[in-house]
Amino acid sequence: MSKYFLCILFALIFSISFAQHDSSKKHQIKGTITSLNKPLAYVNVYLQGTSIGVITDENGNYSLSVNHGDYILVAQAIGYSIEKKSIHIDGPSTYNFDLKEDVLGLDQVVISATKTSLNRKEAPVLVTVTSAKDLEQINATSLIDGLTFQPGLRTETNCQNCGFSQIRINGLDGAYSQILVNSRPIFSSLNGIYGLEQIPSNMIEQIEVTRGGGSAIFGANAIAGTINIITKDPEQNGYQVNSKLNWIDGKAPESVLSFNSTNVSKDLNKGITFYGMYRHRKNYDANNDGFSELPKLNNINFGLKSFYNFNDRKKLTAEFTTLQEFRRGGDQLDLPAHEVLTAEEIKNRIVGGGLTYEYYSPSEKNKISLYSNTQSTLSNNYYGANQDPDGYGITEDITFLSGFQHSYKVNEFIGGSMKLTSGVEYNFNKITEDRRNALVDFFKQETNTLGIFTQADWKIRKNLKVLTGVRGEYFESNFRNKSLFILNPRVSVLYNITKDLSFRSGYSQGFRAPQFFSEDVHSEIITGEIRNVALADNLKEEKSHSFIGSLEYSHKHDDHQFLATLEGFFTRINNPFVYEDRGVDGNGLLLKEKINGDRATVNGINIEVKYSPNPKYSIQLGGTAQNSYYENYFEPEDGISTNKILRTPQLYGNALINYTPNKKWDFNLSSVLTGKMYVPHVEGYITETRLEETPTMVDVGFNTGYTIRLDHKNDIKLTSGIKNIFNSYQDDFDKGVDRDPNYVYGPSQPRTFYIGVKFGTNL
Repeated sequence: MSKYFLCILFALIFSISFAQHDSSKKHQIKGTITSLNKPLAYVNVYLQGTSIGVITDENGNYSLSVNHGDYILVAQAIGYSIEKKSIHIDGPSTYNFDLKEDVLGLDQVVISATKTSLNRKEAPVLVTVTSAKDLEQINATSLIDGLTFQPGLRTETNCQNCGFSQIRINGLDGAYSQILVNSRPIFSSLNGIYGLEQIPSNMIEQIEVTRGGGSAIFGANAIAGTINIITKDPEQNGYQVNSKLNWIDGKAPESVLSFNSTNVSKDLNKGITFYGMYRHRKNYDANNDGFSELPKLNNINFGLKSFYNFNDRKKLTAEFTTLQEFRRGGDQLDLPAHEVLTAEEIKNRIVGGGLTYEYYSPSEKNKISLYSNTQSTLSNNYYGANQDPDGYGITEDITFLSGFQHSYKVNEFIGGSMKLTSGVEYNFNKITEDRRNALVDFFKQETNTLGIFTQADWKIRKNLKVLTGVRGEYFESNFRNKSLFILNPRVSVLYNITKDLSFRSGYSQGFRAPQFFSEDVHSEIITGEIRNVALADNLKEEKSHSFIGSLEYSHKHDDHQFLATLEGFFTRINNPFVYEDRGVDGNGLLLKEKINGDRATVNGINIEVKYSPNPKYSIQLGGTAQNSYYENYFEPEDGISTNKILRTPQLYGNALINYTPNKKWDFNLSSVLTGKMYVPHVEGYITETRLEETPTMVDVGFNTGYTIRLDHKNDIKLTSGIKNIFNSYQDDFDKGVDRDPNYVYGPSQPRTFYIGVKFGTNL
């Protein structure tokens, strides 16, 4: 590992050498930020392109110390449109702003394009955002609840026993997407099985999605796209406590209790925010056969995020999270797992954290980020059928990530300007699985990945920007005799045709190394028998080529806001990983083998429309039409031959409507459309394996909230609602011990009623 740290050390020395010094005389500027003539607290006020900035106090006032010169002064707050002023500083000055509400988030700040904060309109890579406000409107409990309301994204449940779920981007399954937490790929392989349901919504500030490869800064395995979960920063003092009670199909209760608490110093140089969630859900049996369709679930989640500003150029951020979860599916859940007909029982313990140090040079041209994150997952589990006492096992997953990133701004470059970003990132992952069953071999996989990247964000003209770069990844694993090194170029173009109309286009190359992923380590129970996965002896890496292009029209005038996006995508995957049934292995266990299939293609269009005539109303519509297939036929199950990428509808979409007549009431209507698709159905309960075409399903939900003002800071909010009003839910589940638990599709829950109460600061 020494060679990796030498690379990081060399790059760090190289970056620091750019630092410059400026000791010009400074002048004070001040002002007040308001909205509708009322002061706004905790607004970010800063000089564009610099690290100089402050947050307004409780009365909306700010003060900055600035060198002589010309600047662009920016006022920015969550939920409000960004306002800018060109200013000339040659002495003390006053600049006031009056901000308007940004109902549709047209001026949202995103990080996912370049790992730096910028207005999404200026991002060369199209980034779509689900905000904390959106999560509240749909009454989201965890991350997975909020991923459906973006074009090209679809969530699905893959197992009735354990509740394993995944996210698909543009039709490609979860292994083709990279899930980031605060731009760090710390979401481990094992957490890919249940992690989407383990991240509580109350820790999320926004979810940023880029479809396609996009930026070279992120890993080469981001073939379908990236999902970047931006957690809440400690920005203002306050607290919130939220309690919710659900009744699944009116008979299976689920209770959720969550809290947030934030404390920031008066000088705004340090702060900390805490979050926590407790969740308890009873198992749900849809067809009264004594076997669960939704597993019993208990989890408790706690975390924090803090920062310390040494000065206006040096910042340290620390994060910590921990989770304990129990889930159990199958039959007779009150008995020990090994005494029943079928059981999947998982006890997870997750601990993780990270440190990030950021440094700006005095000239504001250089920025250095040093970061290190780690996460450990320990899973005591049982996968067994027919009272198998040997179904117990322990699975452990450890991830360590460390790296640095250097950005350098060139104010004048061939008639334009450029920002050059380079870095090195080292990622270590170890997965072990030890099962009591002597027929199942001890499993241990260690992978080391060194990523080296450089990327140029070149603003050629005022209306033309090119983002181009390359990422090289060196990969080695104890399952391979030789290492891999693959270069992955990526390029994106942003052309602002008019002030309101933008065109984006991009190409990216990616790869996935031949290794075990989360879906492989996860043991399957098919019709009462355990099934394992093996890697083919000649398994090669996947390589992909993705093209994406979009037109986006965004306009705002007074209180009116409108956004329309049309996006086309095409991805070609060479040597894709597919699974073929291999019958029984030498130990008598059912076996699927991961092999390289023939070339795969996914193409289609995404459409998104948002409209708000005034702050009281907003409507959001999104839809995807796509085609996904392999070049030739293969056999995913014995008895099935197909060239289709399964479990992927050709048509799916979503809608979200909000009406807020006043500060007390809000009403929200949501809908998710899942079109017809093909799903394997394995024999056992049925007489022979076949490929089923599922029906079109529409999940409609409604909720309302009423806020009561207790005093000038504290509120209480009462909510109630119904999910899946028309009970559009699968009605042909298998029954009994011989069922196929992977034959599951459509909405994750039947009709569900819920009520809630939340109280705290400025809801």
